[in-house]
Amino acid sequence: MKRGVYIFWSLFISIAIMRFVFSLFHTAPGIGDCLKQSVNGTGIVAEEPTFTESGQALVVTVGDLYYGNIYCASEIQVRMKTKLYPRFTYGKNVQFTGKLNEPFNFKSDSGKAFDYKGYLAKDDIYYEIKSAQVSSIPLEARGNLITSILYELKRGFVDNLNITLGEPHAALAAGLVVGEKAALGKDLLNDFRIVGLIHIVVLSGFNITIVADALRRMLSFLPRVWGIIIGGLGITSFGILVGGGATVVRSCFMSGVALSADLIRRDYNVVRALGFAGLLMLIQNPNILLHDPSFQLSFLATLGLILLAKPLEDRLIFIPKKFSLRGTIATTFATQIFVSPFILYMMGQISIIGVVVNILVLPFIPITMLFVFLTGAIGFVSLSLSQVVGWVAHLLLSYELFMVENFARLPYAAAYVPQFSIWWVVGFYAIFPMIYWKNEIIRSFISIRFRKRKISQEL
Repeated sequence: MKRGVYIFWSLFISIAIMRFVFSLFHTAPGIGDCLKQSVNGTGIVAEEPTFTESGQALVVTVGDLYYGNIYCASEIQVRMKTKLYPRFTYGKNVQFTGKLNEPFNFKSDSGKAFDYKGYLAKDDIYYEIKSAQVSSIPLEARGNLITSILYELKRGFVDNLNITLGEPHAALAAGLVVGEKAALGKDLLNDFRIVGLIHIVVLSGFNITIVADALRRMLSFLPRVWGIIIGGLGITSFGILVGGGATVVRSCFMSGVALSADLIRRDYNVVRALGFAGLLMLIQNPNILLHDPSFQLSFLATLGLILLAKPLEDRLIFIPKKFSLRGTIATTFATQIFVSPFILYMMGQISIIGVVVNILVLPFIPITMLFVFLTGAIGFVSLSLSQVVGWVAHLLLSYELFMVENFARLPYAAAYVPQFSIWWVVGFYAIFPMIYWKNEIIRSFISIRFRKRKISQEL
């Protein structure tokens, strides 16, 4: 490796490490006497609200925060839970009241601890109001114009799915494409956990990685460069139409790295590109390394695609290549294998029948997401025309819902796994790069010996 390359990587790695170390000492902004008190204030809805069956959650950038007549703080972000109606949108001016507290970590039903404080802190949210009284202020919305347009597109996209597909199909479609798992309802979400498919509706990085590679394969009939360019534009359009949030942007960025595999035709360069992309994201926000499941799983899914997809495809010779079926299945399972240990660590639940259900369902996810995407996108032009594409999407979603709901009813379909050390997960992921680089060294050695032998024979 040349000296300039060493300097380049050393520089970026050093900056990322420094940013991460400094982030460990970052503390919550002070709020004076407001903590654990009933406060009031005004602010702007800073993100698209999330809706559940029981209410909605808002992230509000507070303009002024008061405890009675005592001024406490300004320009801080507070997460609030409030009733379902009236519904708020990004950029809306609001006033609020409620008891202000610091968030606290909790355990899931399986007994797994979740670092809720860290999860919120990665987005600079250090306080929350669990039962807020929120009302609109009749002022012009003040959010970022581009972000407002993107969220408006997302809402329109989901509305098109609701009109065309109906429930629960629209809820699953929104979960697959936009990651809105709340729309599925608690019971159906639990069914997805039992059968080991929860990742397809809560981890958009996994889904977008699958879509990116499926799109690349579908465009394989085009000249190589054009296929990559059109695939990249397709993923960008996908990200824009589903809202362009931080999760989607990171996932699309990771998927763009995976798409470059065919363009440069050198896998180890793609690994470097993935590492560089990860470093850039860590420099921008070092908190995502430990507290952002979307980033973690997007990275793992893309790495699995790079390291395992081709070897798996070479071994699945019993599956026909027609319609890129073998490649799609190899891609699906490569990402699934790579993300599964981390999902098991996070959720603490293993599906006994998960392997069977994944084999029956996962190969259909890319084509389902494609038709769901087309259904929502065409709906902006003509709802009648979207019904045609929506019929195919509805059929695929019906199959997936049928498999999930019926397999989840089987006795002993899932088992809970006791909490285990993160080092087991680290060890699992350390093995694959070691094997990969070992194989690369062996292949390079064999290739060099073969060329030397060929040259000697020619002489």
